[in-house]
Amino acid sequence: MNKLFSALLWLAYGLSFIPSFLFAFLIRIFTFMFDPHHRLPNAVMMFFGKSIIVLNPLWKRHYHNLEKLTDGKPGMIRIANHQSFLDMPLLATLPVNMKWVSKKELFKIPIVGWLMYSAGHISVDRGSKGAAKSLLKMKAPIKDGTSVMIFPEGTRTRDGNLKPFKKGAFHASIDNQFPIQPLVVEGTFDCIKPDTWEMNLRGDLHVSVLDPVYPADFDSVNTYAAHVHQLVSEELTRLRKLKASDKR
Repeated sequence: MNKLFSALLWLAYGLSFIPSFLFAFLIRIFTFMFDPHHRLPNAVMMFFGKSIIVLNPLWKRHYHNLEKLTDGKPGMIRIANHQSFLDMPLLATLPVNMKWVSKKELFKIPIVGWLMYSAGHISVDRGSKGAAKSLLKMKAPIKDGTSVMIFPEGTRTRDGNLKPFKKGAFHASIDNQFPIQPLVVEGTFDCIKPDTWEMNLRGDLHVSVLDPVYPADFDSVNTYAAHVHQLVSEELTRLRKLKASDKR
């Protein structure tokens, strides 16, 4: 049953990519004069992301502390742990406008990369001197009120456990004095694991919103990153205990 469900869901995703890209691309062409940060094309991509989750009503979504989400000027850097392909679609269901910072390899994928480019998402050349320059692209949209989303682990977890955080988001936060708001994702790893196309038909997906953390409260990037990592780790543990108690 899971294999049939997975095949149908992947087919639906594939068929929806092309019209989503064309729509976002056309909107970008006609709005670039008054929409320099591509908010409207980004809204198309966020809608597409939401549809990936909504197409399966058996993936039950649970949100915690949504009242802590804010949209305003300036925006902020939001970070989240990275469990699965489904993290981005799940986070796209949040009621805020966000741009994504992603590795440049994703922008080279046909249609997917074009859609990300049309939405004005930010590519980062990991492990090169160009990485810091790429992160500078975050400054303008954040000042204009569009928050930027980063997975500080750099890649998906292979075993479900939280990986160490890379420092790029924290350097950008300190350099520009933008706060970082941690988001904690739990449950997507159980729905689709790395190196497989097969999805689980049922699942409980959790997103928890934590309070913003301000760079001025820390004396170094290392203590800043370590503190945020601890916050995410503790909340992840709490969510897992909550999931376990709900199954009893």
